[in-house]
Amino acid sequence: MDCTRTTRRGAGWLLPLAALLACGCQTVRTPEEKIARMNLPRELNKTSLPDYVVESPDIIRVEVLQALPGRPIGGERLVRPDGKISLDFYGDVYVAGLTISEIKEKVVIHLRKYLTDDVLGLFKFDEDLKPQMKDGKVVTIPPGESDVVFVDVASYNSKVYYVQGDVTIPGRFPITGNETVLDALNYAGGFGPTAATQNVRLVRPAPPDACCAQTLPVNMSAIINAGDTTTNYQLMPGDRLLVYRDPIVRTTVFLSRLAEPFSLVVNQIFTVSLARRSLSGNLNGNSPTTGRTNATSRLPNLTSPGR
Repeated sequence: MDCTRTTRRGAGWLLPLAALLACGCQTVRTPEEKIARMNLPRELNKTSLPDYVVESPDIIRVEVLQALPGRPIGGERLVRPDGKISLDFYGDVYVAGLTISEIKEKVVIHLRKYLTDDVLGLFKFDEDLKPQMKDGKVVTIPPGESDVVFVDVASYNSKVYYVQGDVTIPGRFPITGNETVLDALNYAGGFGPTAATQNVRLVRPAPPDACCAQTLPVNMSAIINAGDTTTNYQLMPGDRLLVYRDPIVRTTVFLSRLAEPFSLVVNQIFTVSLARRSLSGNLNGNSPTTGRTNATSRLPNLTSPGR
């Protein structure tokens, strides 16, 4: 009786709490007119990203047209966690935090320890393939402008965005500078079965000198059904696309977790009650085995000699 009262008291405040959760989990709708007036890169108004800065674990390609015999320089190079790439026989070069043009210049300067300037393309030649002279000196070319050393990014791995929440394949994805919110959802396999499609947000981390992160609402219904690109933002490195779960489903999960301790106590009480009944029956001689034994003893002895 006491257990029943306690359960009813607990259920009395569960329903108001569930209603509060269902009402309070909706996205605060920002007027799309205000979003449209903001100078944000979006599907039909994309912007070019700054020069790519190489970090670990990017993969870059380094090619040198001429090198020492039997010691060619070519192929893809992984940027290691220490920020360096290996040029095999020619040693390591620190490239983390540099752009492609800066890496090329640094690679050429590093290779001057092993190769001559004319092999590295640092001399300017005339039509007769002779070094050009000016004031009695050979005209040189800056290391970053050499036409015999090539450096480029083979795999963009360090700049990523994240898709989290109720999607098929949540995780981190490499960014190339052309992805939008719709692209990100497609790469993540689309919405999950319990996703709240009206509750999607893009969180953009704050730059070092800014005060706080930027949270942008996403109107997926307008993007998909109406072709409206107002909230189909262009993604930037570090962006977080959050897809929330439907409030009703979240409330159901919350209530089931809340009721789990009560159901565990009820199951334990039921188990103890069954054990007590079974023990009481055994002590009173009402067990099935005892009953069979007594019934057998009351049967006539058909095999006795007197029969």
